Amino acid sequence: MVVNTQIEISMQIRQLKIRNFRGIATLDWSPERPFCCLIGAGDTGKSSILDAIEATLSPRWFVFGEPDFHCCDTASSIVIEATVGELSRQLMSDERFGLYTRGWSRAGELRDEPEDDDEAVLTVRLTVDATLEPVWELVCDRLDHPRTLSNRDRMLFGLIRLAGEDARHLAWGQGSVLSRLTGDTDGAAARLAQAYRAARDNANLDEIESLTNAASQAEAFARSLGAYINDSYEPGLELGRSGMSSSAIALHDSGVPLRLAGLGTRRLATLAIQKSAMSEGAIVLVDEIEHGLEPHRILGGIAQLKADQRDAEAANRPVGQILMTTHSDVALGEAGANSLYVCQLNKQDRTLTVIPPSAPAPIRALMRHTPRALFAKKILVAEGMTEVGLLLGIREFWPSRHNQKPIEQLGSAIANGNGAEAVSLAVALSNLGYPVALFRDSDVPLRPEENADLAATHVSVFEYGHMLNTEQAIFNSASDQMVQRLLEYVRDERGVDPVNDSIFPAIPGMSKAMVAQDFSTWGLDSHFTALELRERLAEVAGRKKWFKDNRIGREIAPIVWSIVSADETSPLSCTLAQVEEWLYA
Repeated sequence: MVVNTQIEISMQIRQLKIRNFRGIATLDWSPERPFCCLIGAGDTGKSSILDAIEATLSPRWFVFGEPDFHCCDTASSIVIEATVGELSRQLMSDERFGLYTRGWSRAGELRDEPEDDDEAVLTVRLTVDATLEPVWELVCDRLDHPRTLSNRDRMLFGLIRLAGEDARHLAWGQGSVLSRLTGDTDGAAARLAQAYRAARDNANLDEIESLTNAASQAEAFARSLGAYINDSYEPGLELGRSGMSSSAIALHDSGVPLRLAGLGTRRLATLAIQKSAMSEGAIVLVDEIEHGLEPHRILGGIAQLKADQRDAEAANRPVGQILMTTHSDVALGEAGANSLYVCQLNKQDRTLTVIPPSAPAPIRALMRHTPRALFAKKILVAEGMTEVGLLLGIREFWPSRHNQKPIEQLGSAIANGNGAEAVSLAVALSNLGYPVALFRDSDVPLRPEENADLAATHVSVFEYGHMLNTEQAIFNSASDQMVQRLLEYVRDERGVDPVNDSIFPAIPGMSKAMVAQDFSTWGLDSHFTALELRERLAEVAGRKKWFKDNRIGREIAPIVWSIVSADETSPLSCTLAQVEEWLYA
């Protein structure tokens, strides 16, 4: 007989408040989306957010110590409030918590007296004072007294947490999800006694239908998330692990305990098992999803989690919520800009803010080009590919002037502004809390509204001035020898004939034969001045996109650095010096 032991769960966090928990003095956050990807610099509190949610909504008993208090100060109590919506019928019933429901308005306002179009929500409060004894309560200000919540009460919220290495859900031990999927384990206990007497080869645990059904469910979900499976999941006996108890029964794959599989597979299998126990959407906490996974399994796992939510929404079922942290640009790119939340911690008062993009479009473009920039502490937006490639090459010459430290060690990153989108990207990044600067050409002046937006968001702007673009800034500052080196590089890269064929029409009076000569001789056979010749070359370089490639920009960087070093007063040198100073500040 197949027993349906899935738990009816449906829940999303509408509001989270944290006070005095670890490195967080204050956090007020309203997740607005069913899929939230939390990023931020190290030690900003991303994992602490997940820990706070788990401590509040999980049925597990948490042991608190002084380090869990902000600044280890037990005089100020830890208070965590999680207001949850998308409530299940179980939670809404009067026999359960229906009397404590509050209202969540479409505008994101929490009301103790719900109005007609408000969503019904419940607020769980966890308080830990100097006694270190946690107290879980259901609170509603219209009622005189909160309701104390037991671990059985909190089990109804069905929280799923995937953190580091936790193999407890891969066995039928007490409190594991597999044991809940199985239901009545009397048959397993009886068979265990026999198995220990006759040794593991006589256990025949695969004859117990409830165990094999649970193993099959776990396998199906694990496959969908990208776990590597050799054959199939089955219950098996691990002698010597837990004595005469159900914990000795664990999932096996081709006769090998699943706990011995690779870290990534164990984590995906653990997540899959927990999800398989939920008949509806639950809150899923995933800390650093990339841990132990190759890029293709990161992509596949996130894609499956998002697909599950889309399928639930299409079927008009509760969607649940996924709260994920990551340091992987692969994971970030797959999560997408609409899922992004950036954690910014004020170092003075330790207030943590969690900020979504106010303008997702430019952030979405950044995530296509250089998503890793979002993990930096400060970001320089370079206008286009020419500027990005050039700076990536130039930055290799800076460490010798800064105690051998590359900019990345200071948390600085260079991002592709994608041309016309550079200003909007810089503004969007600044609104997310990043210190931002913009490096751009000066040939097209900024519009008044762009200048106003940049000033309002405190974005520093570095440009050459004098209506110069990057090609002009380079060629105008270069000596004859450096111009010749640039021409030789471009001819090697683009082809001698195509380059020469593009140059001689731009300089009236010069033949192909003359163009093929060393640049230092051009002035002898032309009525153009040295500056005019450089202007003509810069125009051709821009029009033919000689340098508009990240790789090429990096490869010409040594030549450009020689040009910069030869004349520190040129617009090129002065602008790059400003950029360097900002990145190293």
